[in-house]
Amino acid sequence: MTIWSELRNIVRWLLRRSDPPPPPGTAQRHQAAEQAAAQRRLLDQAQRLRNSRWHCEPTQIVPNVRMTLGQRTGYGTRSER
Repeated sequence: MTIWSELRNIVRWLLRRSDPPPPPGTAQRHQAAEQAAAQRRLLDQAQRLRNSRWHCEPTQIVPNVRMTLGQRTGYGTRSER
């Protein structure tokens, strides 16, 4: 029985010990690093999109097509009445 009580006391002592707090400014450094990484990802994505085929193609001009009655009236929506 003595072994179990000693073991229990050791476990309780270990559970009571708290980890030392991180040094001041640690959270701000982590946040700044995460923001810089996110900014790099956004800039890389923007560069990839600028270099993509879709960005380089000229805008296609759609020929002037007459609107149908439904298009002119908004297909009977109440907002334009």
